[in-house]
Amino acid sequence: MKFQITALFFFATTLFFLASCGDDNAVTSTDLAGRWVIQNATRNGEPTTTMEGMYFEFLDDGKLLTNMTGAEEAYSYELDGGVILQRDGTIDADLLIESLKEGELVLTTELRDKQFRMVLRQPSN
Repeated sequence: MKFQITALFFFATTLFFLASCGDDNAVTSTDLAGRWVIQNATRNGEPTTTMEGMYFEFLDDGKLLTNMTGAEEAYSYELDGGVILQRDGTIDADLLIESLKEGELVLTTELRDKQFRMVLRQPSN
């Protein structure tokens, strides 16, 4: 019985610690703000050049400008944990934020049954 109480206390303490630390690294719309340009991309794990020149521009008002389809389009977006939910346009997509650090944003998504991984950078002014 003592072991069960100790184990339960340890489990509850660990769970509380993880829950309180979980959002410290959460990406915010402020972190995404600005223009991000594709540096390299893969489709199903293989390098692809079909995304050259593609960009995402996150605006303060929850809007996203991108030329994903070949022409600039405006979408609405929202953040759901580490996922950018891109909506209200030609392509609805869930963009998983793999990492965001030092001016580099790495996104993954599935489009038309293909897995994409995109490494983007913010251009220097």
